[in-house]
Amino acid sequence: MDIHELRELEMDLKCMTALRHVWKNPALDALSTLLCACAKDGCDPEWLTQAYCAVYEAWLTSAAKGRGGFVREALEAVLYEDSAAARMCARLDAGELPYSLMNALSHDLEALGRMVAIEPAMLLLLCERAGLSGKMAARLPMWEPAMDDARFDPRAKLCMLSHGGARDVAAFFRRHGSGLFARCPGSTWVGVSEKYPLGLRGIDKPDPIRLEDMVLYERERGVLVENTRRLLDGKQACNVLLYGDKGTGKSATVKALLQNFWLEGLRIVEVPLAHLTNLPTIFSILREQPGKFIVFVDDLAFNDSCPEYTALKTVLEGGLESRPQNVVVYATSNRRNIVRQRFSERQDDVNERDTLEEKFSLADRFDLRLTFAAPTQEEYFTICRALLDARGIEYDWEELMPKARAWTVSHNGCSPRIARQFADYVAGEKTE
Repeated sequence: MDIHELRELEMDLKCMTALRHVWKNPALDALSTLLCACAKDGCDPEWLTQAYCAVYEAWLTSAAKGRGGFVREALEAVLYEDSAAARMCARLDAGELPYSLMNALSHDLEALGRMVAIEPAMLLLLCERAGLSGKMAARLPMWEPAMDDARFDPRAKLCMLSHGGARDVAAFFRRHGSGLFARCPGSTWVGVSEKYPLGLRGIDKPDPIRLEDMVLYERERGVLVENTRRLLDGKQACNVLLYGDKGTGKSATVKALLQNFWLEGLRIVEVPLAHLTNLPTIFSILREQPGKFIVFVDDLAFNDSCPEYTALKTVLEGGLESRPQNVVVYATSNRRNIVRQRFSERQDDVNERDTLEEKFSLADRFDLRLTFAAPTQEEYFTICRALLDARGIEYDWEELMPKARAWTVSHNGCSPRIARQFADYVAGEKTE
């Protein structure tokens, strides 16, 4: 790269428009700063040294995080950081996108691609041409380009970071959404703050449990999978209440959907019970995204007088604002009717029937209700054996069965959760 090519790149980087947000990325900002310094005449050698060291530190930080280097940093900044361009691409079909936006994306992607494709040896040579002494350059380290894409094909990445990559980038946003929703398969509502401007904290590593790992309740899982498939296909899907005994896998079943369907555009937003009053805000955020969302409320149980109860009733059915077509609510509860009921209410309330109907009305607003009953002892044994087989553990069931039975006595009943704990215990014994 000669000085004229370098100055052309400097001008292109300064003229970036649609992707200007990438300069918030410390690694890309450090690299751009050094290149712009090298394009000047008579740059201070000491300043050049410090700028180069800042670039190497940025690469080292990226590698320590498992990102590898500047190509990965550039793609993550483009695809996973929120921007106006990303939101527009997510909202509009390909034919509706403004020509100026696609042109700007093409220009910006090409400039970024040229910047991150510069090899370390060339960058050090540019620094020497700008005024850095050969003796000082010999002391400076060069990063390993091979680590730049340890898990991904660098050629595929650089194809997206090119003039022809604009359509691929726009298609990515239309399929996966923008910002947090493109980056993370799941998120949790934590409330709006400076750190979380959307009020959502992304979950990069969700629970790895899969539907194939689960035993029993095939019918219930089948109904839930079919309903989720309808959501992904853009058809009318139902809100679902999963209720039943503790430890029967209600929550695990919902979480397992993410592992099976997140590559098809499924996302899960977990909303703690105390934050149900924020559901209208959450719905308004999700409505603008192209993906399909499960709003997951775990372990529902509250009094009918609390505001969270009213908020959930309203968003399920009854509010003025309609539920977004790309959102369903999946909730779990150990109570079929969700709301705690006291026997004294039957004696003290004059309008007993009206009171009971009011309490039952929340559960009635779920279109589907799936029951997860506690397994029998034989079913519990079946789960234990399936879990041990899945882990490749050799065992004599006739010898192990009394221990499995005793485990249910000491752990207060039979359930898939207790079976998993027993399998964990046996696996631990086998490895000692």
